[in-house]
Amino acid sequence: MRPGAAHARQGGRVIAVPSLPEVRAGLPGAPLVGREPELAEVLEAVERAPAIGLVVVVVSGEPGIGKSRLLAEAAGTLGDRGWSVFGTAADELQRRIPYAALAAAIRAGHAAEPLRQETLDVLDLIAAGTAADTQFGRACEATARLLTTVSAQHPIALAIDDLDQLDDDSAALLTVVLRRISAAPVALIGTVRAPRTGQNPATGEMLERLAEYAEAVDVELAPLSGDQLGEIIAPVLGTPVDSDLAREVHRRADGNPFFATEIARSLRELQLVTVDGDRARLTVAPDAIRLTRHDALLRRVAPLVGDVRTVAQAVSVFRRVRLDQIGLLARVASLPEPAVVAAFDELLRIQLVVRDSEGGYRFSHALVAEALYEEIGPAQRRQLHGLIAARQLDDRARGLPVDVHALAWHLSESAERGDEVAVGVLLEAANLARTGAPETAASLCTRALELLPESSERRAELLALRCRALARASRPAAAVEPGRAALALVSPGIERSRTATTLISSLFAVGRLDEAMDVANAEVGTGHATATVHAQRAMLLVFTNRHREALAELDSTEALPMSSPAEEVVVFGQLAMLTSMLHRHDKTVEHANRALRASAGSPALELQALAVGALNGALAGLVHDAAWRLRHAEELVAGGGHGFRGEILVTKLALDWLCGRWDTALDGLGRAAVELDAREEVMLRDAVLAIELEIRTWRGELDLAARLATAPPPLSPNMSSLHAIARANYVSARGDVDEARELIERAVDDPVMAAYGCILLGRLVDLEVSEGRLDRAASTLKTLVDVATDRVSPWSITTLQRSIGLVREDAGALRRAVEAAGAGGLEFEKARAQLTLGELDPSAEVGLTEAYVTFQRLGANGLRRRAGSRLRELGARVPRVRSRAAGLLTETEEQVARLVQQGMRNRDIAAALHYSPRTIEVYLSRIYGKLHVSSRLELARALDALGHPS
Repeated sequence: MRPGAAHARQGGRVIAVPSLPEVRAGLPGAPLVGREPELAEVLEAVERAPAIGLVVVVVSGEPGIGKSRLLAEAAGTLGDRGWSVFGTAADELQRRIPYAALAAAIRAGHAAEPLRQETLDVLDLIAAGTAADTQFGRACEATARLLTTVSAQHPIALAIDDLDQLDDDSAALLTVVLRRISAAPVALIGTVRAPRTGQNPATGEMLERLAEYAEAVDVELAPLSGDQLGEIIAPVLGTPVDSDLAREVHRRADGNPFFATEIARSLRELQLVTVDGDRARLTVAPDAIRLTRHDALLRRVAPLVGDVRTVAQAVSVFRRVRLDQIGLLARVASLPEPAVVAAFDELLRIQLVVRDSEGGYRFSHALVAEALYEEIGPAQRRQLHGLIAARQLDDRARGLPVDVHALAWHLSESAERGDEVAVGVLLEAANLARTGAPETAASLCTRALELLPESSERRAELLALRCRALARASRPAAAVEPGRAALALVSPGIERSRTATTLISSLFAVGRLDEAMDVANAEVGTGHATATVHAQRAMLLVFTNRHREALAELDSTEALPMSSPAEEVVVFGQLAMLTSMLHRHDKTVEHANRALRASAGSPALELQALAVGALNGALAGLVHDAAWRLRHAEELVAGGGHGFRGEILVTKLALDWLCGRWDTALDGLGRAAVELDAREEVMLRDAVLAIELEIRTWRGELDLAARLATAPPPLSPNMSSLHAIARANYVSARGDVDEARELIERAVDDPVMAAYGCILLGRLVDLEVSEGRLDRAASTLKTLVDVATDRVSPWSITTLQRSIGLVREDAGALRRAVEAAGAGGLEFEKARAQLTLGELDPSAEVGLTEAYVTFQRLGANGLRRRAGSRLRELGARVPRVRSRAAGLLTETEEQVARLVQQGMRNRDIAAALHYSPRTIEVYLSRIYGKLHVSSRLELARALDALGHPS
């Protein structure tokens, strides 16, 4: 084994990972045999990615059936066709180390510097445990930016061998990133073992989630025929084989090419084959042969004797070996280094160990590694893991660099219950992984708890850490049990407060509001509850419709001492949300400002205060206040700040909606819903769905709105009310005014305290007037006047004045509505008030024309037609409608193109427009030809360049 080999470095460690195209070139037995149909199926599916966006192909089959070989061939072919291939092979060791396989895949891409290096640097920080709490979000953003940049030049293939060995945190990151860029020309091709009963749950969850936004294709590899196996074993025997020999190998190998190769090798070594003419044949009757698949594999390793066998067994424990580990390998094998080098050279000579593209060394097949590992026996395996761990602990004591995650793995495999040293290392590794790799942290805590004596004082710390890690990993349901167990053990103090806060948040996230309230009440009852817990309790009171108690809790929380600026930012951010839900919008701004003042000197806290404050303001219709907070938050992000992406996303979408930038809003809504769903940010996702339902209904896109209208009502009162507004509008547009009325009346059961109460009552006034029920409209208006008396939100004021003008035919009120909406930045509401005024007052022609132009720009064609009819009645000029792609696309083509631009997949477009998916494909091919583009991404850019409807 020669020095100087290349290797891949992640953080403080070096990891060797094969690049799939290079593995293909080095595989014995090329060319590919018997898998041409499956290869064609994979390539056909993947080649659709430039037209339809993300494609996920999963190749499954039993070990040795040829999954890796097929994947390598597909990756190499795609590379030859101009694709950018990011390839890696996951394994048992990498499953224990955060982002190891993902980093190797990115490193193998060799593209888009400096973005590639920036992404690797973020993953290194996470793996080293030096990352801030926001680094997972930063890693997602960096990876998405890298893949998006590369995909703009070439389609991307992510080729991951042994996908079910991917570490949980890599699976979580890929889920977020691939769903975020699902419209880009990207294909994920992975192999998994069949049956999938033992599949890594994180991998299964990732594939399940991606299938909702990608074209998913399963390719299962069946056994090969005897003739095909004959072609595969011919190179092993040095000559073609006769049909009887091929048939016998096929029977014993069950059509498995790996085992067929091993059986052929054994037959050759046992001198049970001979060459007759130009064909190899058996020299004995088949019944005289005692050789099974398992026997053949054991024979592969059985000839290993002495030092060679000892070194092979040690390597099976390491899984991969680097040149700089030879000394450690020698100490574990209890052999001199020269003997280890000689033994390793022998393993290379007989091709039991091969060199990979990163300069490391691994077994030629996972089955060989597993056979050696299993042969060692449980006791000896534990001993070898223990020897490696002991040597690494000794190196640490001498100040040498040691990968904590690798050390934790070896300790977890060797330690016995009560081993405090092992528990300490596992806890250290969990703390390193907590912020950036929470899934890894949670599993490390689980293993440490298994090793810990029941009476240990560390149990509470580990339970609390596991609770917080699971919550950070967006697994609130799983966080509840360790959180409850930790609270039963933790004494009053900062650790208890953090655990209680996490437990309450987790219970809240999964809708177990009564249990969350019980925990909050218990903490408050101890007399040691923090201001954060009090603020959480106030929020729970609102969510359980105990509004007046919530107001009292809110007022008392303001006066509580805060332990740190971070807590002050959190508490006043929550109070801003509470006051927004309770319509005290002057206090909303005041609390948001207090949170911002508390953040002084800390960019991370300032970003949090700005992002949360902007979101609260946007959802309350405080456009200008939200806009400046958003602007400053984005400046911090541009300067390197990270985190609160969800809040920033939804703020931008809400402002685009309220300010009349509906094309921009729709362009981002689909991607935002995907990302928020992947991160389980339920309330923010509910806001996005309600906004999209509202826009699509006003645009008359009722088929597209239908899928949104069937979503279950949100749990949170404010999102439930916002959903009721949008759904009632949709139901009314469908012609069911009675159901729309019932929806609003249920949502505004308590007009004074109901979230969005003024907006709901204003919509109810609209319904009654449209049905000619003027008495009921007047009654509803009276309630609205009473409710809105002390409201300061421009949205509430606009709604109140427009409703007064509509019911009482009061032109002055309508002018006040136009003025309030204009001053508040509410472009759509302003246009609605202008339309109502224009229909009442013939002298309001200028405002009516302005409303027409606004409705035309927004695509609110029903309102545009009303405005146009009124203008014609007044003898005024009606502005001309121009197509976005006039002279290029037909009306139907433009409609299809716009839906593609908004992120919809072909099957969804087909359902919405009542066409077949094949028809949509035909339309897309025409659109691509007319606009000279070749992908959905290029189409979106071309439409952006053509501009918006005028």
